[in-house]
Amino acid sequence: MREINPIDLEIIRHRLEAINADAAEMLAKVSGSAIASEANDLNVALMTGDGTVISCSKYIVVQSTSLNLAVRDIIDRYGKNPGIHPGDQFITNDPYLACLHQPDVTVVAPIFSGDRLIAWSGSTVHESDVGGPGGGGLNLAARSIFDEAPPMAPVKIVERGTIRTDIERGYLARSRTPDLNALDLLGQIAANRSNTERLLELCERYGTDMLVEVMDQLVDRTEGAFRARLRDLPDGTWRENTYLQHERLVNGAYLPNQVYAIRLAMTKRGDTLEFDFTASDDEAPGAINSGLPSLANATMAAVLVHLCQGLPWVPGAFWRALQLKTRPGSVVSPNWPAGMAMSTGTSCQSIRIVASACIGRLLDASPTYASKVMATSQSGGAGGMALTGFHGDGSTFSTLLLDEVTGGGGAKLEADGTDTSGVPSSPGAAPSNLETNEMYYPILYASRRELPDSGGPGRHRGGVSAIHAYRVHRTEHSIGVMSMAQGLQHPCTLGIIGGEPGFPSGFAVAGANVDVGPAPHWNDLVDQIEIRTPDAQTRFGVRETLVTSSQGGGGLGDPLDREPDAVLADVHEGLVTVPGALRDYGVVVSGNALDETATRDMRAQRRRDRLGGREPTSRTWPAGGRRLSSHFKAVAARQGEDVACAACGQRICALGEPLYPALVLREMPAGERFAPTAHYAGSDRFRIRHFHCPGCAVQVDVHVALATEPLLAAMDPAGA
Repeated sequence: MREINPIDLEIIRHRLEAINADAAEMLAKVSGSAIASEANDLNVALMTGDGTVISCSKYIVVQSTSLNLAVRDIIDRYGKNPGIHPGDQFITNDPYLACLHQPDVTVVAPIFSGDRLIAWSGSTVHESDVGGPGGGGLNLAARSIFDEAPPMAPVKIVERGTIRTDIERGYLARSRTPDLNALDLLGQIAANRSNTERLLELCERYGTDMLVEVMDQLVDRTEGAFRARLRDLPDGTWRENTYLQHERLVNGAYLPNQVYAIRLAMTKRGDTLEFDFTASDDEAPGAINSGLPSLANATMAAVLVHLCQGLPWVPGAFWRALQLKTRPGSVVSPNWPAGMAMSTGTSCQSIRIVASACIGRLLDASPTYASKVMATSQSGGAGGMALTGFHGDGSTFSTLLLDEVTGGGGAKLEADGTDTSGVPSSPGAAPSNLETNEMYYPILYASRRELPDSGGPGRHRGGVSAIHAYRVHRTEHSIGVMSMAQGLQHPCTLGIIGGEPGFPSGFAVAGANVDVGPAPHWNDLVDQIEIRTPDAQTRFGVRETLVTSSQGGGGLGDPLDREPDAVLADVHEGLVTVPGALRDYGVVVSGNALDETATRDMRAQRRRDRLGGREPTSRTWPAGGRRLSSHFKAVAARQGEDVACAACGQRICALGEPLYPALVLREMPAGERFAPTAHYAGSDRFRIRHFHCPGCAVQVDVHVALATEPLLAAMDPAGA
């Protein structure tokens, strides 16, 4: 092995990142659809010769970190027939092989230096439509992949530099938007060619051997740095659950609105991290399942954002220290031919949420890395939707609206979550300009505004989300809406360290007699309109208004510990309402001013209520003990160690005994805080469980759970 000077390694690493970023920008500019050119629902990655991902652009990260699966399949199967040559490019949209779902079309290209295969470039774009019975390639009613857009195994679409017209023609023929898909395809081919040309320029400057060695050492050294970080973190097991709703096949009949749980147990041992999803529920018939690519991408996205701050984003290096465990036939590891075209806004988001939450718990257990803790950010939800129909002239249209990317960011240890910031694992993603959508599609925005009270309450508040209202415009035809239909019956984004979950999704069609107004709020609408879960037949017409909202970010810490002046500032900014300040924070606002005495009395009463009327003990932050989390520490006992409250010193239980049954539990229906939630059929199955210290009454954890489920052992102090 040739030893590379650290300075040369860093220079070339940054050069590789710049090359790949330029290719992604080229793809966005060449592509014709607003999905790619404005919402940036795309990504580009560079890989080594064996497919190890060494650089991914900061757009939709979950599209790029499993490109190695496509490359490995091509290397293993196509080496002799049809062969892999300079100038070739291969296209696929197979979610069982390499893609998140069928609308995410991937093109990968080998990079040769002379006759030597040294690297690969890969690009992915979410297409406006890829065929199948549902617009946008989506079908909420799918009962197998045969009811969705057909997946395409990797096929050589560019041969020795020339686009194969026969393959391109067959690919475009399956789409309702062939012109847009053709432009996106040209953008992907151009991005891969850009990466190829500029990588070969590096070969000319540094030599092919040195460039290959740099890429290999980049992976090795990043792996070493990542394993060192893991060794600095405490061992233990952390758990989280999230939930989806879809039909289920039971005794030969399809039952609607059934619950699917995605359950993760994350265990950190030494310098390895295991993500065990085997307890997740059985697969659904179609639509919401996630295959291995989605599972891998969503998990890696959480790892990159929450655990790899300060490290180069080299996904291939991190995979060496990670292990995924699944159960074949589950909702995160379905068997063929289960459908999965809607995975990106459903199970894929849930995987990211539980992985992010467990990593947050791991970081919180470390005195060194607790400062990097962040609550989970917005999830996909009902606001993510494909619209299909007819323009006024009778021509068809199909598009995916990404207005759901206006959800809130998770709160951090020393700051509130960022409002309407989107998903941190897709930092380049954004909603399309509403005027662009109005220009190309027969819709008119009646509103796009931030939604008060939607951020998860906490010592630091989660970022607020947004609410949108749409009307049909320039056509007399109704518009079909294929919504992701998730996050309506319960919150999906989770708080941390006692913070509350963010506001769930919202979705409703208001009739002509309802005045939505320029500033809609769910509190004003729930009693005027029928709120029901969207399905495959949902439409809205020329005299109706479609209203949707994205999800708020999770809060961090006990909401009763938030500075009253910060709550008042949020009220003045329109981010929290006066009733919301009282309900969520125990802060009394009179007029435009803070009533300090009433607030102090209200919060004291809330703490007494948590303990059944008993006066809380004083909070003294006693010294001594070993950190287990922000709220718990291990202290010496006569036999071994006890778990004690880090705030007041109250002994909770012996280390190794179940923790959560020893806490004070306060449980409420999922719809108690979130106005529209209780109106969706099935919401009564869910509870929000609040856990408090039996001494000082501080809120130490919050879980979203099925009412019939036992308490979740979210942290295992014995192993921490």
